[in-house]
Amino acid sequence: MSRTDIFAKYSQVYAKAHARVVVPEGPFVRQLTDVPRKKYDIGLFFKPNRSSRCVQIHMGNPIPKEICEQEGFLETDETTYLSRTLLSKFKTLDFLRVVISAGAICGTKEERIDFLKTAQRVIDVVLRKAKNVMHIAEFEPFRFDKCVQTLNEFLVKGLKMDEVSVEAASIPFYVASPEYILLSNNDIIVIGEEPRVPQGEFFLVGGIGYTFDKTEGAVSEGRLFRSTTDLSAQGIDEAYIDGMISRITEDFQNSMHSLIFADVWKKAKVKPVGVNFGSDLFVKAEPSSEIWTGVFEVYVKSPK
Repeated sequence: MSRTDIFAKYSQVYAKAHARVVVPEGPFVRQLTDVPRKKYDIGLFFKPNRSSRCVQIHMGNPIPKEICEQEGFLETDETTYLSRTLLSKFKTLDFLRVVISAGAICGTKEERIDFLKTAQRVIDVVLRKAKNVMHIAEFEPFRFDKCVQTLNEFLVKGLKMDEVSVEAASIPFYVASPEYILLSNNDIIVIGEEPRVPQGEFFLVGGIGYTFDKTEGAVSEGRLFRSTTDLSAQGIDEAYIDGMISRITEDFQNSMHSLIFADVWKKAKVKPVGVNFGSDLFVKAEPSSEIWTGVFEVYVKSPK
């Protein structure tokens, strides 16, 4: 079969694509995409009992971990925060806390009042979403801390690797430098040292087709599939899409191919289904793709 025939079906599929994806998934965190945060940064912290470990879902920039240990109206040398607890000492969760950052010091009374009003609206909306989950008497949606682990935790605790094996297995991840890896069981592997995950709504803009050549490696030239869906209302135009795709295709083998098909997955029960780069770019493996030929679907977050 020629390369043209291999990818012909994808040209038709992606031309009419309207799909979008929200990551992280979940009946509680999924609802956070429409929180009215304006320009502010928001962090939701999940801390289990009997552990110092705290997982953060953030919209905008992540909140420093030490802030989540405090409650109320807080100020540092850099910015103003409001921290509120939504759940405390509830079942196996030590606390679920939302923290809003103004992004700068509120130097005047008017700035503080405006920030507090907006922050209170954020808290009210998140609290309402939490009550929606509690209405069905289901606690597990709040246990997001169980879904997130760092790369080191995954290799050491999950795959029982020794120090030398961990160092070797980490190479493709550090070279690609993604934000996180989404696994087939909806768990997330974070590449950084802290278990924090950006929340976002992503729109499908097309796909990158590839074949694997033993001498050249993974190549993708001339096999880009574009969606004809108009996403201008979300601030997504051709220039924006081109910039996103170029971040992958400039070093396609190291940034995507070697990551999805790394040897480490042979030892794991779960497989990678998607990779997030820089919080605004999500690349998902098309289900029928394998090491020799396939397509990576490209999703982008609105720049608004």
